[in-house]
Amino acid sequence: MEKMLVYVRVLELTFLVMVIIQGSVTGVSNQSLLFTDLFAKYHNEIRPVCGEDKPIVTKVGISIRQIIDLNEPKQILTINAWMRLNWFDCQLQWNASSYGGIDNVIVPYDMVWVPDITLYDNAGDGISGYKDYRVSISHTGHVSYNFPTIINSLCKVDVTYFPFDTQVCHLPFGSWAYHGFQLDATNQSAAGDTSTFLLNGEWELVGIPVVRHVLVYSCCPEPYPDVTFYVTIKRKSLFYVLNLLFPCILITSVSLLGFLLPPDSGEKISLEITVLLSLAVFLLVVSETLPPTSENFPYIGLYFVLSMMLVTFSTVLTVVVLNFHFKGQHGRPVPRWIRSLFLEKLGRLLCVNNNSEKSVHPQTFEGNKIDYNVQRYPASQYLVGETNQENDYGKPVTNGVNHYHHQHSAPESMFSEPNAQQQQQQPEVQNQFTPLVTVLKEQLYVVQKIKDVFDSKSRQDHVSSEWMRVAIILDRLFLVLFSLISVTCTLGILLKSAT
Repeated sequence: MEKMLVYVRVLELTFLVMVIIQGSVTGVSNQSLLFTDLFAKYHNEIRPVCGEDKPIVTKVGISIRQIIDLNEPKQILTINAWMRLNWFDCQLQWNASSYGGIDNVIVPYDMVWVPDITLYDNAGDGISGYKDYRVSISHTGHVSYNFPTIINSLCKVDVTYFPFDTQVCHLPFGSWAYHGFQLDATNQSAAGDTSTFLLNGEWELVGIPVVRHVLVYSCCPEPYPDVTFYVTIKRKSLFYVLNLLFPCILITSVSLLGFLLPPDSGEKISLEITVLLSLAVFLLVVSETLPPTSENFPYIGLYFVLSMMLVTFSTVLTVVVLNFHFKGQHGRPVPRWIRSLFLEKLGRLLCVNNNSEKSVHPQTFEGNKIDYNVQRYPASQYLVGETNQENDYGKPVTNGVNHYHHQHSAPESMFSEPNAQQQQQQPEVQNQFTPLVTVLKEQLYVVQKIKDVFDSKSRQDHVSSEWMRVAIILDRLFLVLFSLISVTCTLGILLKSAT
């Protein structure tokens, strides 16, 4: 009994294996038969035409996987994309039931006719991988060819609003050999596929609208349709704001310190020139990332140029301020119109304290000089007299010296006309006190000279202080003007670029 059960099991397994092998052989033979029947009289070198010669409608689609690079100086866009081509081949149809239900086959690229869809604005060696993948054929004659590729396309870059710019790159696809009466290129959908897009650190993919064009070129009378994908990408500006704009604004702001730096420090010109060189370096960095074109100039470049012009202008103004600051060393007083305009009006307007003394105008000071040629007025008439004789001040003379106490009366006696008695005593007394009078005159002359020197230095110091105040007011005025112009230019250009 057990031997009978084992024998039955063996027969079942043998039958099952035979059925599987027969099915496999049948399937393989169906595919071989299908391939033999399908491609027996098929020519992949020519465009498939059945009956009436109608254009083959080719649907073109694209799915952008990644934005690899946008070379702005060379204006080339490099992307990783999946190309999708669909068309109808009337010679590739069969009845699925006649071949064991096979309704789809996948064949190598070179076994079927494939439309020569190409990128018109190709910047590389063609569409890479175009002939390296397989084609899917349906029993209804619809053919699909999907393959990944790296696309290098020309892209006209508009950097007017850099780094807040949005670029639109055109990807026109169409047949290069067949005109519109032989191959009609059309789009699969209204926009490209972005469902599998990988995020990029610099660019944000906004969309891929599609537009179909029909163009007639000067070489040929037939129309040539194409499908153009408008790859719209927006730059992420945070990197450029932190590394270009923000340092430039700070450097331009540092140039304001040049108007606050005291002229006596000797570093005003050095500071302005250092700021100017820093802006020149930033302008070189920006120019390396932009296309060398004169059609459109970025606002940020214009901002750098304006900043350099402002810093250059501030350097010139600093030279003017230093010139006014040290002008007083030559002793030239401040003109009346400068004093009226700057020291009186602008000084109060700019809140510069006016703590100077009375203004010094060009004038002569000969009225303060004293005539030291007093030989015709003997010193004995107010210095000495007889022992029992009163002098002009009504005081007795003791030991030949006049002890007078009225300080303001001496000069009047000193320079008054002598009377007859004094004129009679003049020769004798003058001979007696000639050495003393000579010494006193010399001392008085020296004292007056010292006084003149101090007065001259005081006037020169006052003139210098007035010119320094003019320089301070000019510094304050230029600071306000430079700040207003800088803020206006910065806000205007940045807001224009950002919006």
